[in-house]
Amino acid sequence: MRQATTPVGVVEPEAAVRSSPPSRPVQPIGATESRQGASRPRLQALDAARGFAIVVMLVVMNPGNTGDLPEQLRHPEWHGFTIADLALPLFLFASGFAMVLSRRALDTRLVLRRVGLMVLFGIALGTLKHNALTWTGVLQHLAGSYLLAWAVLRLPRRVQAPIAAGIVGAMWIAFAAWGFGGDPWAPGDTLAHAFGRLVGTGFTTEGLLQTITGATTVLAGAFFGRLSRWARTPEELVVPLAGYAAAFVGAGMLLGVIVPFNKHLWTPSFAVLTIGTSLAFLALGIWLIDICGLRRLTRPLVHLGANPITIYVASMAILFSLRGYAEGWAPEIAPAGSPLLGATVYALGWTVLWWLVARTLYCRRIFIKI
Repeated sequence: MRQATTPVGVVEPEAAVRSSPPSRPVQPIGATESRQGASRPRLQALDAARGFAIVVMLVVMNPGNTGDLPEQLRHPEWHGFTIADLALPLFLFASGFAMVLSRRALDTRLVLRRVGLMVLFGIALGTLKHNALTWTGVLQHLAGSYLLAWAVLRLPRRVQAPIAAGIVGAMWIAFAAWGFGGDPWAPGDTLAHAFGRLVGTGFTTEGLLQTITGATTVLAGAFFGRLSRWARTPEELVVPLAGYAAAFVGAGMLLGVIVPFNKHLWTPSFAVLTIGTSLAFLALGIWLIDICGLRRLTRPLVHLGANPITIYVASMAILFSLRGYAEGWAPEIAPAGSPLLGATVYALGWTVLWWLVARTLYCRRIFIKI
């Protein structure tokens, strides 16, 4: 494989990057023709990955008693990880993957507009949720990580991967130095807690330090997005993605022996592990959609992943509004005396409701760009 010489973020015509150019440009693996008449098609596997992340977020944040959900659908109190913890890293990874396949990322004005809107929406959602001005949140994390990764991708390619690794290493050293002589990852007394007190926000899972580390997940997505442009067939892409997924998950597990998995702090082990799981989700989507042809099975995920920010913002705005102004509007239910079953019914119902909204937007070819 030869090194591409295209400027960062520029997607060349496929025929220009292969030694034996075909008679016409080859569309990206898993692509469907753009429903907006744009020159670049959509990647169904990428939409499906984003859709899965949105499904997990909808299930975890639903009107019912989320404390009765299965453990894997609840965030751990501190150390450890569950399926619920994999959604945000997957979304960050997908954002980076899409960044190098879209010409929108070449326009500084559009990038800054996207980041600014996400921050504003995030502050609005946080304020609605807590009934007080809130500066941090999921969307702010997404926006900050995206912006930092985008800035790194403007640098020469030879320094981009070292910078990504350096961010993880620098955060590891900073946390360890702060907690020297004790447990640097102990709840209540980490560098992230100290930084939160310094800037006046208090400790938050979506703080600035975690956002900086999260940028490495976006960068990883961008690096593998470039790889996807070289694949001629689904098999040529899914095999290396699966191999890298196994390598990152294995490396993350080894790091987990030294540094605990912790999404609240976005520890190095969590960062490496979730790059691997994100690669695995994307490889699974390509295998199901492009190799097995199970497009109907994955279509609901594609619907949700085509307008992910819109679905997230709308669902959370309605949920937080109802909780804030109509407390108790969603009565606890326990079919057959099972609170677990009741929580599951709420989660599934809430998810299906927003899938119907996403499906309507998709079928009407409405794709809201932020």
